[in-house]
Amino acid sequence: MPNANQAQVLNIAQVSIAILMVAISLTVWWMWWRRWKRFGEIWHHEPTATPVWNPAVVIVALAIIGLFLVSGLMSRSGESKPITVEHVRDGCLERAVLAAMLLGLLTSFGARSPREFGITLANWQKQVMVGLETAHASFLPVLLVMVSTTLLRQPGEKNGLLILLDQDRSLATLSWVVLAAVVLAPLVEELLFRVILLGWLKTKTMAPHAVGISSLAFAFIHGPLDGAALLPLALLLGSLYDRQQRFLSVVVAHGFFNLWNIALTMAAR
Repeated sequence: MPNANQAQVLNIAQVSIAILMVAISLTVWWMWWRRWKRFGEIWHHEPTATPVWNPAVVIVALAIIGLFLVSGLMSRSGESKPITVEHVRDGCLERAVLAAMLLGLLTSFGARSPREFGITLANWQKQVMVGLETAHASFLPVLLVMVSTTLLRQPGEKNGLLILLDQDRSLATLSWVVLAAVVLAPLVEELLFRVILLGWLKTKTMAPHAVGISSLAFAFIHGPLDGAALLPLALLLGSLYDRQQRFLSVVVAHGFFNLWNIALTMAAR
């Protein structure tokens, strides 16, 4: 157990990271404001062909989202059970299989190309930069919602992966948590909520409505309070995918956002 001086250093480290995150977020919003004033848009709109959706793909995706929602509600209906490294490893395998299955479903009907859904490494540097901008921009609104709901939060409502890191800071545990939260969770969730749900909804309603509905669905699976805090991130991710339809961009944004939260947890005690 760290002594008082060690705990103080860790707390200072956490505050320093939070201040850095807010400073970067404000800088990005300032850049976006200047870009909007000059060009009338934040992200350059890249028109793409609207995919023809096979009902089987949509049904499977909606069923998985429904299972995520039920699982999230059940885990918050009572005391949440602590998770272990073994649980995280199993979850990584499940998400890897799920991501492969969703990619297979998207491309199996009519031998379709992943490019049709924005899954491409073309111009990957730009995709990464746009994703990093979006991740940083989300920090400030997410933090504001978190602060405004502080009194409503209970310690047990903290994300299970972050609770595990509070208890076990070994390199092995950190590696599995990073793989789960920074790589596999963004891959699966962006396929479900941005590529499939948002993409399909855009064929049924106006784009702003599709972004809003898919963002709310993303928020709901994370519970009421975490979902409220994550809604600004979801709206930014949905808007980015709507404008540019680049899968790598939203995965990078989602993953980098999660990475900063892991850094905050590791700095705290």
